[in-house]
Amino acid sequence: MSSIPAGKAAPIIPFVAPLYRSLEPYAYTLIRISAGAIFIPHGVQKLFLGGAASPLGYGLGVLELVGGALLALGILTRPIALLLLLDVAAIIFANFSKGWLWTRGGVQYHTFIFGMLLAVLIGGAGRYALGRKLESLNDRMVPIAYAFARVYYALLILPSGYEKVFHDGAARIAAGNVLKTGLQPPLFWAWAVAYLEFYGMILLALGLLTRPVAFAFAIEMAVIALMIQMPNGYFWTSRGAEFAVMLFVVCLAVLFGGGGRYSLDRKLGREF
Repeated sequence: MSSIPAGKAAPIIPFVAPLYRSLEPYAYTLIRISAGAIFIPHGVQKLFLGGAASPLGYGLGVLELVGGALLALGILTRPIALLLLLDVAAIIFANFSKGWLWTRGGVQYHTFIFGMLLAVLIGGAGRYALGRKLESLNDRMVPIAYAFARVYYALLILPSGYEKVFHDGAARIAAGNVLKTGLQPPLFWAWAVAYLEFYGMILLALGLLTRPVAFAFAIEMAVIALMIQMPNGYFWTSRGAEFAVMLFVVCLAVLFGGGGRYSLDRKLGREF
């Protein structure tokens, strides 16, 4: 089923609409797949690459490998989402004292995954799943789950934008990560990122100008993943690209799906 059922908004730029209309029904499915697939490498690492040091570690490895695959396929979706939520909640609890920023071992990344799993727990398998059941329930809940994921995503990024806009964060990244990318002038791009992460996320949460904001943020996440974090590897524990890749994929889902049923874009009847 579409993540954007019933009463579509008229496109502001009609010739752009064909680029995303065929992808729109898969927006929620992409969120579900990414929420499951992100666990699979961690399961492999625990089970086969020495990551598990105890029976509990092996049990979590099985949950993350098998459960992640089942969630991505849409099999036993809600039970698996609930089990993975408990796994992630335990990680958040264990690392809560380390603060918010994931780059310092904090809970930011796992809080994001927790929200995406909550969205899947709400929405279930969706239409494009091997284990699709309770079709009428899924048909009602998927638009709510999609809206929840979009708002949660925006609110998770918003504090980073606030810090950059109001607490000299833009100057900090201009002299740091932006400089690493080679983009010139660094201060201009730093403020572009700051405004996108603050004002852009407010718009994303409201579902206003949803696709332009999602498009811009997807570019930002692609640059961060490829040019800043990829040299550190994949896993978040080594400050690798894992978190940025997850943010990119979910942002791509929002780019496909637009604001959805519960958005100002839909309320106004116009969208990109």
